[in-house]
Amino acid sequence: MAVRRKVLRAEVEELILQRLLEAQWPPGARLSIDGLARDLEVSPTPVREAMVSLERSGLVEYVALRGYVVAPPLDAEHMTELLDARKVVESAALGRAFHDQDALLVDLEEAHRLHTEVLTRIDEAGSEDYALLNEHFRADWAFHQVFFAHAENRYLRTMVENLSTYTHRMRQTWSGGPETFDGHTALHEHGLILEKVRQHNHDGALQALTSHLDGVLARSLNGVEERSKSESK
Repeated sequence: MAVRRKVLRAEVEELILQRLLEAQWPPGARLSIDGLARDLEVSPTPVREAMVSLERSGLVEYVALRGYVVAPPLDAEHMTELLDARKVVESAALGRAFHDQDALLVDLEEAHRLHTEVLTRIDEAGSEDYALLNEHFRADWAFHQVFFAHAENRYLRTMVENLSTYTHRMRQTWSGGPETFDGHTALHEHGLILEKVRQHNHDGALQALTSHLDGVLARSLNGVEERSKSESK
């Protein structure tokens, strides 16, 4: 029974998370626990538990007398700090993962292949397909998670799990529309990291990772700027 309850909460959290990433609710919108429970056909308990978890991610906020509301997207300052933290933690993980370069390469190549397949399906269906977009986010993140899987450091894994929730929040900038979709650019940058690993080029791989995360930040800041311009019209 306890195991099933945990699974149900995880399922409910995933459904709410998907709706948040799809921008189904505007920033500041109230998220009624009872209303969501009726909509998802579950009791209020797993919804309440999911909200507590999502609050830690920064995707929702608890406001006195209102309850849970959709948090605003990350601003430029928070994005800059987040990507700076990711560079520190991911570089540490990738550097340590080189202790077994052959195993690292196998898993990076597989993650890159799966990401490529997802983007091919997005090209065929259109980047407005939010279900496929979510698959892209997962495939993109899976490439980065390979670093941590081979770093052999449980504390680095804990750090990146925390950062991943804020990365989810940053992805809300995609709500600016398909023109902001950077899937193929990210895939290309992953490929540059992968190529350096193939060459057993430790320093080159770290530099490629830094360049990739700098690119993610630049594109995200551009999304913030474009959204600001759109809202001011």
